Amino acid sequence: MTTVSTQDLHGLVTNALERMAFVFTERSVLSAGEVLAQSVAHASVELTGARRYVVTVSATPGMVQEIASGMMGCDPHEVDPDDHGRAVVTELANVLGGELVVQLQGDDSALCIGLPREVADEEAGRRYDLAHAGGLVCTVDCDDGSLSVSFAGA
Repeated sequence: MTTVSTQDLHGLVTNALERMAFVFTERSVLSAGEVLAQSVAHASVELTGARRYVVTVSATPGMVQEIASGMMGCDPHEVDPDDHGRAVVTELANVLGGELVVQLQGDDSALCIGLPREVADEEAGRRYDLAHAGGLVCTVDCDDGSLSVSFAGA
């Protein structure tokens, strides 16, 4: 099975945001904990096969507005982060989970992606703690917000 590095995860995140929402990002100076504290929504998706993984996505209000406006073709200020946060992060968790399934697919093993689901602050915090202990974390910024993604064994 192929492995994924922090650089690979960063590339997957930035490419997915550019393709699906025309959002251009750069590495964040904020820690995942700082992004978590400011986030309006969190979502996770499980990848299962010979090993289990969990991808967790957290987005601040400004990032939700940027992504939703890019996907819907409207002004970011027309997007209410409280109304659209859950949909944005669950869709992004689904997209990133799918990208990671392709990245990790090996000749002798198969991975399946589960359904993305919204998670509470506490569960998101636990997922990021696990990723810091033995997985990967990627945090990016756009003009008005931040996004954090963790990838760890479950």
